[in-house]
Amino acid sequence: MWQEACTVADFSDEEMRECSVGEQQVLLVRVGEEFITCPALCPHLDEPLVFGMVDGSVLTCTKHAWQWDLKTGDAIGLAECPLPVAAARVENGKVMVNLAALCNAPTKI
Repeated sequence: MWQEACTVADFSDEEMRECSVGEQQVLLVRVGEEFITCPALCPHLDEPLVFGMVDGSVLTCTKHAWQWDLKTGDAIGLAECPLPVAAARVENGKVMVNLAALCNAPTKI
């Protein structure tokens, strides 16, 4: 089920924001013309990923330098588990996310 998270106008390229969708917090990241969503908290120690960095399609949690490829969710470098990611879609200027695509969050390490 797709739900509105925010508007396209809220974002610049490589910007990320934590958004409430229903009763869940997610992180939305704009990479070029694409929007990607993932859990709002790092699976390591529940650090808010919104304080991390985005470089191209790589998301870095700055607390412990865990990194993920936002296109695939694959762990990079020090990260010990993947990050659930899902493409968001744009409808009439609104960024829509599908929470069901994020339901299999990894176990915390």
